[in-house]
Amino acid sequence: MENTVSSLKGNDATNKPRRPWIAALLTFLTMGLGHLYAGNPKRGLIFFGIVQLLTVFFGIIILVTLPVFFIIIFIFVICGFAFFVFCVVDAMSIAKRNKEKYKLAKYNRWFVYVGYVVILFLVSTLVSAGVRASLKRSYTIPSRAMAPTLLVGDDVLVNNFIYGVKIPLIRKTIISVSDPKRGDVVVFIYPNDRSKDFIKRVIGLSGDTIEIKNKKIFINGKEYSDSYGVYSDNVIYPATMQPRDNYGPVTVPKNSIFVMGDNRDENLDSRFWGFVDLKDVKGKAVMITWSWNRDEHKIRWERLGHLLK
Repeated sequence: MENTVSSLKGNDATNKPRRPWIAALLTFLTMGLGHLYAGNPKRGLIFFGIVQLLTVFFGIIILVTLPVFFIIIFIFVICGFAFFVFCVVDAMSIAKRNKEKYKLAKYNRWFVYVGYVVILFLVSTLVSAGVRASLKRSYTIPSRAMAPTLLVGDDVLVNNFIYGVKIPLIRKTIISVSDPKRGDVVVFIYPNDRSKDFIKRVIGLSGDTIEIKNKKIFINGKEYSDSYGVYSDNVIYPATMQPRDNYGPVTVPKNSIFVMGDNRDENLDSRFWGFVDLKDVKGKAVMITWSWNRDEHKIRWERLGHLLK
C-alpha cells in the first residue's frame, strides 16, 4: 500500500496538465511563449521568426511603395491580426491535447520562460529599431527655402531606405532601391558644413547640362517645366552680380545632383554652392507629419498627412 501511495504521489508531481487559457495569455504576452508552455517550443520559435520576417518585409514594402503605403498598412494589419489569432488558437490547441496529462520538460521552468521573453524582446526591439531607422521623422523645416511646399514648422517624414542603406564610415551604399529622380524632395548633407542637413528639390541629374536664363531653367537645352518653383522678386540679376537668376551652363558631374529650393528667389542652393554627391543624400521627404505655425501659435491641421510630390 505504501508503495502504491508513493507511486501516485510521484505521478501527481510529474503530471502538470496544460491549460489552454494560459497558453493563449502567454501568446498575447510574447509570440511563441504560449507554445513553449504548451509543449512545442520549436513551433513557437518558428512563429516568432515569421513575425520578425513579416515586420522587416512590412517595413520594406512601406518604404518602397510610399506614398501609397496607407493601403499597404491596412492590408498588413488585417493579415497580421489574422496570423496572430491563428498563433493563439494553435497554442491553445496544443495545450488542449495536453490538458489531461503532461510531463514537464526541461524547458518548462520559470527561469527559462523569463530568459525566453528577454531574448525575444531584444530581437524584436532590434528588428523594430531597424525598420524605424529607415523612416525618420525628426526633420523640422527651419526656413522658407522650400515654401510653399514646406513651411517653417513642418515636420517631415523622410524615407532613409529608398536611396540606399549606407555605411557611414566608408560612405558606401550596400542596398539601393533607386537613385534620386528629378523632382524628388531630398535630405542631404550640406557640402559646406557637413554637420548640417539640407532639404531641396532635385533639378539636375548626372550628365545633365543646367542653365538658367532670366529665372527660367533649361535642362539639356530645353526649358524645364518648373511647376514647383515660386518667384517672389521681379528683379533679375545678371550672372556677373550673382547666379540666382542667370547661371551656367554647367554639366552635373557623375554621381551628383543639382538641387534648388522651391522658393527660388530666397534660396542658397546648387546655384551658389555647387552639386550634391549622391553619397551624401540621406533620403527622400515623403510626407508632412506635423505642422506648427509659430507666428500664430497653432497647428496647421490641413497640412498633417500631406504627401509630398
